[in-house]
Amino acid sequence: MGFLSRLFGSKKQELIVNIPGPGLFKHDVVGESKYQNELSEICDGKTEDGHDKIVTALLIHEDTNPHDNKAILVAIDGKPVGYLNRENARQFRKLLADEGYPGAGATCAAKIVGGWRSEDEDEGYFGVNLDLPVVK
Repeated sequence: MGFLSRLFGSKKQELIVNIPGPGLFKHDVVGESKYQNELSEICDGKTEDGHDKIVTALLIHEDTNPHDNKAILVAIDGKPVGYLNRENARQFRKLLADEGYPGAGATCAAKIVGGWRSEDEDEGYFGVNLDLPVVK
């Protein structure tokens, strides 16, 4: 059973393309607040200094999302961690379609930031930034 099948129960084989970015990590993922446990697992918990961890993200078309049928789910290490915002999701879909890969999933570099815990138990949330091409 493939990664996407394990993640979503689909038996359909999915095409995955790699999308290199310029190294700027300017695309914020949204909804990470709902996935703090998953991000903590990926980073092995919170630390005093927090995290600035480079990982690979998988971007998955989520056409059945009840809130947005153009949603793009972001997963890291097989765990959902958030979504592209609406504008970026549509730009991402257009980019893939223009390149001849409509509906394909993609990988890109991602940076997990935050996730700190101070000595006095103050804490910061995890966040995720993606290194995607800047679309004009």
